[in-house]
Parts: sequence; structure tokens; C-alpha cells
Amino acid sequence: MAVAAPVVAQTTLLPGETLLQIQAVGEASAQPDQATMSIGVISTGATARTATDANATQMAAVVAALRSSGVEPRLIRTQQINVQPRFARSGPSDYEGQAQITGYVARNSVGVTLNRLAIAPDVIAAAFAAGANSVNGPNLALRDETAAVAEARRDAIAKARVEAEAYADGLGLKVGRVIRVSERGNVGSSELYGTGMLYRVSSPAPPLASGEIRQRATVWIDYALTPR
Repeated sequence: MAVAAPVVAQTTLLPGETLLQIQAVGEASAQPDQATMSIGVISTGATARTATDANATQMAAVVAALRSSGVEPRLIRTQQINVQPRFARSGPSDYEGQAQITGYVARNSVGVTLNRLAIAPDVIAAAFAAGANSVNGPNLALRDETAAVAEARRDAIAKARVEAEAYADGLGLKVGRVIRVSERGNVGSSELYGTGMLYRVSSPAPPLASGEIRQRATVWIDYALTPR
């Protein structure tokens, strides 16, 4: 039985050529235009029912406040609904007795996407005012990374060429043709802003520093160096 073998790319050099393999990382800066965050309510009660009822009432008010503050309904999605018992022992020195259920904790959170960063502080303030007691985020991003990725690739290619020219000059050769180009993906990272858990605080709303997105692209380019 004939078995098909995978095709392996071959690097073919012409007579007199020397192979040079370069790895280069390009970067591009962009202003973030999107923020995502998790907004939720944590409620307690003597029974699971009282905890969940209180939680549902508060969460409904929070979602309504999010919509009123300018968040589109389609950009609000439920993330988590959780109810767990709270346990306690009979005393601080009771290490052997069975812990007893003393109440319940209900958690409910929604994921919120903001396509207008300017309203983020008002959205957070409105959520707290409506009963939210935890906010996780924001995580800043680009709605469309196409332009930033393209710029990062151009930067990587330019850097690779400069490095190749330096090698060629040091070896008394010159850069000839490009044999192969590959990319191992691209990564965007945000700088100059913080993320984390914010708990309910008094007014005013926390400020949002958007900073910038640093988009990176890594390329591998194989050059053929030739005699001068």
C-alpha cells in the first residue's frame, strides 16, 4: 500500500550562495478603542432562595443601569451565576467538629463590551450606584487589528533586512534573493494601564487611562548571500 508522505519545504541554494536565516520582531503602536469588563453582584442570605432573590433583584437593576448609561444590550452577556453555601465551625478551637452551613452566597456577573472608552467611567459609576459590588477589568483592545498587524510586519521585515545587510557586510558578501519567509503569529499587548478587581467604592468613578496597544509580529526570513 502506498502511503503519502508530508511535503517538507526545501531550501535550495544556487552555486556560490550562502544561506542566512534571520528572525526579527516588528512593533506598531495603536490607540485602543475597545474595553471589556466583568460587572457583578455578590449577595448573601440565610437560605439559597433569599440569597438568589436578592441577587436577581440587584442584578436586574445593574443591567438596566448599564443600558441607561449607553451600553448596547447586545454587548451585555451573562458570564456566571453561582450559589454556594457558607460554612463555619462552632468555635475558633473546634478543629474536629463538622462545619455547619451558616448561609449562602450568590454571585452573578455579566461581561460588558464598550466600543466608546469615553463612557467607561460613567458606566462603572452607574453600575456601582445600581448595586454592583465588583468589577473586573477593564481589558483594552483594538476592534480591528488589521492595520496595526500590517505595520508591525513591515517593521519586522525592515529590521530583518537591516540585520541581513549587517551580516553580509561583515562577511564581505551582499544580500541576494529572499528564499523563504514565515511568520509565527502576532501578539498585541497593552501598556500604560492597569487591570484588576475593583470593589464597590464611593463616587467619583475611577478614571480610565487607555494608554496604547503595542502590536508585535515575528518573522523568519531566509536570505541568499552572494559574492560582491
